[in-house]
Amino acid sequence: MFKKKKSRRRRSEMRLGVQAINYKTSAAPSLPGLSLKPLLSFWQNRGAKIVGLLVLSGLMWGLYTLFSTPTFFVYRADIEGNVAVSAAEIYAAAEVHNQSVFWVNATKVARHVETLPNIKTASVAVSFPAQVSISVVERLPELVWQTGDTTWWVDQEGTIVPPKQSVEGMLRIIDNDHQPVQPGYRLDPTIVQGAQRLRVLVPGVSVVRYSRAMGLTVATPEGHPVYLGDGEEIKAKLVVLTALLAELKTQDITPAFIDVRNPLRPVYKPEKLIQIRPPGISTPRE
Repeated sequence: MFKKKKSRRRRSEMRLGVQAINYKTSAAPSLPGLSLKPLLSFWQNRGAKIVGLLVLSGLMWGLYTLFSTPTFFVYRADIEGNVAVSAAEIYAAAEVHNQSVFWVNATKVARHVETLPNIKTASVAVSFPAQVSISVVERLPELVWQTGDTTWWVDQEGTIVPPKQSVEGMLRIIDNDHQPVQPGYRLDPTIVQGAQRLRVLVPGVSVVRYSRAMGLTVATPEGHPVYLGDGEEIKAKLVVLTALLAELKTQDITPAFIDVRNPLRPVYKPEKLIQIRPPGISTPRE
């Protein structure tokens, strides 16, 4: 019978022992707390939202800084074109003081300034960091309109505005009808133009009266009223008036009034002669 040969052990096995045979190398298990998978998963799911929140927070902070920094607040304005109206009055009407430049609307500011009766038009420009420029065109006075004891300025368009300076030396129209007026009221432009034309043709005229019934009224050197009507054809009316006065003088007629509202048909009325009786002569009874 054959005998089993005993397997010969390797020297290494003999040297290290049996445990070396069963030893298996393996990688050390990773610690759960140091794994990057949860962090990566969290970033993939919520990273975009976090970035958006960070960007939004930055914008909010930037806006807060812009709207709260005194550098961007208006404390003054550059104003030009004003003569009668003070810069302080224009600035107050603009309503921009202590406002953030981001809230200043140029169109609205211009409308606010134009509410001033003496301002005809206004234009506004806004620039950073807090620059506001206002340019105005005023209503220039052409004559004075007087109702009772109250006087107003009247511009070329016939608009009533409050007087801002002395009115001495300006042509004055006295309203015999005492019509109540207020700033912004518009007179008939022909009245203004006619009065101006009259002042040019007759430089000595400083006061003209007006009524809705008779229009413009001036007085002769003797104090007799002359009705000129509206402001149209002033030169033609004055030519007729000059000729009529010369004719009345040659006829020794003193007019109570002269009406040249229609220069083609002038009308006058002689003054009534007052007869003075000598003393001691009584009026016969009927």
